[in-house]
Amino acid sequence: MATKFEYYHVPLSQPSRAVLLLLKMTKAPHNVHTLDMLKGEHKKPEYLAINPFGKVPLIVHGDFTLTESPAIAKYIVKCTNREDHWYPADVKKAARVDEYLSYQHTTVRKASIAVAMNFFLTEKFTGKKTTEEQKNAAYKLLQDTLEEFENYFLKNGPFIIGDKISIADLFALSEITQCEMSGRDYLEKRPKVKAWMERCKDELKPHYEEVFQPFLDFCKSIK
Repeated sequence: MATKFEYYHVPLSQPSRAVLLLLKMTKAPHNVHTLDMLKGEHKKPEYLAINPFGKVPLIVHGDFTLTESPAIAKYIVKCTNREDHWYPADVKKAARVDEYLSYQHTTVRKASIAVAMNFFLTEKFTGKKTTEEQKNAAYKLLQDTLEEFENYFLKNGPFIIGDKISIADLFALSEITQCEMSGRDYLEKRPKVKAWMERCKDELKPHYEEVFQPFLDFCKSIK
């Protein structure tokens, strides 16, 4: 029997959702350990003993422990030997996946974090309200980023690397969905991004709903 992945995650975490989707889509044997970020469970001694960084996601696979979501995702694909499209063997296609993952940290992720912080997290953790000016600045950053994202990464096909969904789409989908925290219709002027997101959701059935619903329910509760 294959060794199960012990997967530690937080439903509110963008990369956590992306990796959990991959585990389910590849049918990788795994156990899920859910941490409550709002209660600080990712910073408690018992978790820090496994992951000194105190971050999620994390996998433990036998005697091997791995942090950082892109590394985890690639490791899962290689271990499960599932469909090639998730992280292709083709050098150029794999490079396109890596291109997006490298791009994301200073662009899409930066924008989604700005939205989450200014529309909810700052007040939740510090008690300080953000101004409408701060919220609007974060929202503008998001819209500018989505325009750049669609113009470059969605120009060559239905998904980021072309005709097939990949881990790049999983990470992008999860990051952009984080902007549900804004309570605004952030896709109103982005029909191309919206259509791509719907294609991703269709490809990820039935696991999209299973993985994302706790986060979406949370977003409804804070509006």
